[in-house]
Amino acid sequence: MKTDNAKALIKKRGSIVEHPFGTIKRNLGWDHFLVRSIEKVSGENALIMFSYNFRRLLNLIGIALFRKLLIAIKEGNIQEIKAEIEAYILWTLAIWGYFLYIVRFYNFEREKLLLRG
Repeated sequence: MKTDNAKALIKKRGSIVEHPFGTIKRNLGWDHFLVRSIEKVSGENALIMFSYNFRRLLNLIGIALFRKLLIAIKEGNIQEIKAEIEAYILWTLAIWGYFLYIVRFYNFEREKLLLRG
């Protein structure tokens, strides 16, 4: 664990894996299991993870698109809604990419001005 490669892996894990647990603790108010035994704790953990993933899904696609998804699943034509969800997520990512580009641009310009002054 003292090698540079191991340290990089630990740092990567912290940025990817630990974030959901922090979100679950803060937003869902969960900080300990309410039951005992491995079987019961596994069930409670599954419910907590399901609620986290469900909230993420709703945040990603929105309630209107989620309703369309439920109707598509019920009617059995999932392929139609799948393309719409992909397009919506790509559109959202494009907007965020543009937003980050603007923020970086203004940050760069501000730093140039600070260096001049």
